[in-house]
Amino acid sequence: MLRPMSARRILVIRVGGLGDSLLLWPGLAAVRRREPGAILELLGHRARLELLVGPGGADRALEVEGSGLHHLFAPEAAPPAEVRARFGAYDVIVAFTAAGDCALAENLAACGAGEVHAFLPLPPPGVHAALHALEAFAQAGLAPPGRPARPPRLPAPPGAAERGRARLAAAGLAPERAALLAPGAGSAVKCWPAERFVALAGLLAADGWRPAWCGGPADAAPLAAVRDAGGGAWPSLADAAPAELRELLLAGALFVGNDSGPTHLAALLGRPTLALFGPTDPAAWGPLGERVARVHGRAACAPCDAGRREVCPGERCFEGLTPERALAAARGLAAPG
Repeated sequence: MLRPMSARRILVIRVGGLGDSLLLWPGLAAVRRREPGAILELLGHRARLELLVGPGGADRALEVEGSGLHHLFAPEAAPPAEVRARFGAYDVIVAFTAAGDCALAENLAACGAGEVHAFLPLPPPGVHAALHALEAFAQAGLAPPGRPARPPRLPAPPGAAERGRARLAAAGLAPERAALLAPGAGSAVKCWPAERFVALAGLLAADGWRPAWCGGPADAAPLAAVRDAGGGAWPSLADAAPAELRELLLAGALFVGNDSGPTHLAALLGRPTLALFGPTDPAAWGPLGERVARVHGRAACAPCDAGRREVCPGERCFEGLTPERALAAARGLAAPG
């Protein structure tokens, strides 16, 4: 779409994991509705943020490496001219930055940006991460205040689902019967035990599903764990970049994962999604979508904060979350075609 020469330029800075990036989506969709003619760009890990580019979302995702952003974290920074010109070209910048990055907003403003708004990347207790981001955009005047209507599904490029179905077929999987299981997460303590994942795969197979493991380049350890636990009989569609993972999820008929980026992606794409929660709080990190079920452990100490998770072995986090409970939730979402 061609935009007028006078269109406002808006930059959103978010450097985080796949799930953190995806939970910007409801806020970005609200910004697009409020600012339909704006040029809306994202800066962070480009491969993750590109999932938010398309109709109803951002216009472009930019890679933080090589952007010169690192020049702007020191107090009274003197960035190169090209960095000043790059960030000074924006009418509004919204940066989700860590508590110690106090100088960033001041330096972005010194580059010549019209408005700069800085917010902590993580939500306060009891607030969903997506709502936290939406409220930040509202405070910046880019979105209406209050809780939004259900956000639209994430956009997908033409042919994405067809490419996913072709990859499933190459692995011997009929898409309408493919149950994709992702045993990884950004932290090992968020991972449901591998032997329970394998047991669930067996139960799903008995129900008529064709299970398959999936994950990204960072999921080598949990994928190896499920193979070692007896899950080697089912195919593994691993090392998928975010765009390739989107294709698989669009093609599969059921997704099961931990509190992780792939789980958020499946839910936002509108796929039947079963999310397994242990130490983290579903009220803050639950995936968003119209076909989502969440099952969590029954440990009295859950959910716990990040500080406690660093010292806790995590053996009780998934207490009571059995393969049978997970199967019952999956049956409520979908049946093999």
